[in-house]
Amino acid sequence: MFGATQIPPPYVRLIIEKTAKFISKHGLEIENRIIASNLKNARFMFLNSSDRFHAFYKHKLYEYQAQNQHGLEANDDAATGAQPDPLAQLMTLPEEDYTVILPEGITDDELDTVNLIVSVVARKGRSFLVELTRGEINNHPQSYSMNLIRSMFDFFDALVDSSTAILVKIGYYGVG
Repeated sequence: MFGATQIPPPYVRLIIEKTAKFISKHGLEIENRIIASNLKNARFMFLNSSDRFHAFYKHKLYEYQAQNQHGLEANDDAATGAQPDPLAQLMTLPEEDYTVILPEGITDDELDTVNLIVSVVARKGRSFLVELTRGEINNHPQSYSMNLIRSMFDFFDALVDSSTAILVKIGYYGVG
């Protein structure tokens, strides 16, 4: 669909799409403000051209800009006459349904492994996890990924639930 562009996992995709839509409405100077005020915030790393999801972000930005030029989106601010702070509006926390607290001491590698498994389980369903677990136990009882999931099951389960909810919300659930 996007050539060599990497499509991010659902929770990252939601942030990218929201940011791209916001920037398309309020202009590229907002992008510069976001970058300047979030230099070390992993949530906005996709704004850096070296990030693996930057091409996806640019694609969504151009898509939303095209929609705005063709008048497909009404400007909510124009109707009320209000001038809210665009950066504050973007930085609002997501709904609690999608918030999962990271366990203390989790490493980046562990988080990457859990996120990979969560993204597949969220798309394919919990029955996939049962089959994966069964295969791992039979073939590799000391599997790193299965031991990791067992040790952080509450965290893993919450991530699967929130990722599935996001997929349902964006209409992606059941594909794949």
